[in-house]
Amino acid sequence: MDVRPTFRLRVSTRYRETPEVVWAQKTDPEAIMAEFPPWVPFRVTRPADLRAALADGAERVRSPARLGLLPWEVQLTMLEPGRAFEDRATTALFDLYVHTHRLQPVDDGTHYLDDLWFAPRVAPELVARILRRTFVARHRRAARSLAADPLTVGHAVLRHVLEDERLPESLSVPSQA
Repeated sequence: MDVRPTFRLRVSTRYRETPEVVWAQKTDPEAIMAEFPPWVPFRVTRPADLRAALADGAERVRSPARLGLLPWEVQLTMLEPGRAFEDRATTALFDLYVHTHRLQPVDDGTHYLDDLWFAPRVAPELVARILRRTFVARHRRAARSLAADPLTVGHAVLRHVLEDERLPESLSVPSQA
């Protein structure tokens, strides 16, 4: 059964780095794992394979990962190499999890945006708050190794998806009947 997203979370930071530098960090498995706070034990289980596939210019990559003891299968799709990619996760925690990473060059660096559409299977309000907290923490941790404008780190907006809201074509999920 297709599932309509329940929440949308957008978290952004303005880095004082070129898009190439930000892209390199945001696609490096070791850097990705380092962004997660200690209370979210996320691990890419085969980082060398993921790194090699991305270096070879793969447009789609499957990457097994774990969130604690839970399997977290990720399908990465390059939307615009060097500027945007999407990951869709298959996990017991969500009926739907679509995460788009976007980089936009700005005068003095790069605006980076995490844009998530998701539908938690249990305790939706709690899971949404935890996800918001996790992504804000990820942006703060990334700002330790990427120079960032301190007033822009981890700006987050979490909201319910409206019943009549038009969803992005890439989600292609009809509303539940």
